[in-house]
Amino acid sequence: MGGEARILTSNGAHPAGVACMPLEFLAEIHQQGVEVMSVSRYLTIGVASLRRQVPVWSMGVVLALTGCGGSGADPAAAPVELATVVTLDHGGFRLRYDCAANTTLRFEYLLGTDTGQAARTDLFTLNDPALPAGCGQQLSAGSYWSVQPGWDRGHLVTANHMDATDELMAATFHMTNIVPQRSLLNQGIWQQTEEIAECHRDLAPVQVVGGVVYDDVANDHFVASHGIRTPDWFWKVLVTTDAAGAVQVIAWLIPNRDDLAGLDAYLVSVAELEARVGAGQVDLPGMSAAVKSGRPAVSWPLPTGCGLG
Repeated sequence: MGGEARILTSNGAHPAGVACMPLEFLAEIHQQGVEVMSVSRYLTIGVASLRRQVPVWSMGVVLALTGCGGSGADPAAAPVELATVVTLDHGGFRLRYDCAANTTLRFEYLLGTDTGQAARTDLFTLNDPALPAGCGQQLSAGSYWSVQPGWDRGHLVTANHMDATDELMAATFHMTNIVPQRSLLNQGIWQQTEEIAECHRDLAPVQVVGGVVYDDVANDHFVASHGIRTPDWFWKVLVTTDAAGAVQVIAWLIPNRDDLAGLDAYLVSVAELEARVGAGQVDLPGMSAAVKSGRPAVSWPLPTGCGLG
């Protein structure tokens, strides 16, 4: 291929920087010490007469790409798109949100003993009050199914985990927490991951971290109707402790499709998940390498007598 592109990065955790890199490495620049901004689209890079579409993963950083070579660079190589990833803090849960792609990339929360009684609302809403001014959102809170049958408005942070208050419950129905998800996945093995967390929270606190990956445009049915692409993968990590206080971790990486096997088929170690999604996206820096490398043979069973309400 040849050619280079200048990479501009800036966010709160990483100082602004400029680097020129061969185009061949752009799809993997998170391995070169530069974390990538946008998961939701293919960034088109222009250098001289060369054009290439490069799929990139999101690590929650601001990114722009221009041509290298100073004033003689091709005008088509001007910065293509500067997008912003922000944190939406709802108290009981936090979303890492891409304002340009109208989607959450990562979610996290901590579950303690379940004492919540708030009723499920089923009222999907726009205008999440946590959105900063100028941050984009989906175009509609209407169903995906009405546009393309077989697709649910899938929760990232499940409503049942946020039943401590009516306010928290309602927050899970903001479209910032909703993405297109195959109905069979949403009501099948993705729900099973939620039930595992729900039951184990009564044994010890459970940290829940998860997110989505966009890497294929073929199933993007809702760009015109809702202004959002369709995730191709869902991932989740649960972190808790056993009766002796030892850290226990389980993780899954699940494709967003109908022809799924049982939940155990999608078990991965945290190390494997980081290799697929990126360590900056999984974002569990305090976890030891030994814990990250472990992978249970089967998904955790539900404790006897667990209530899923």
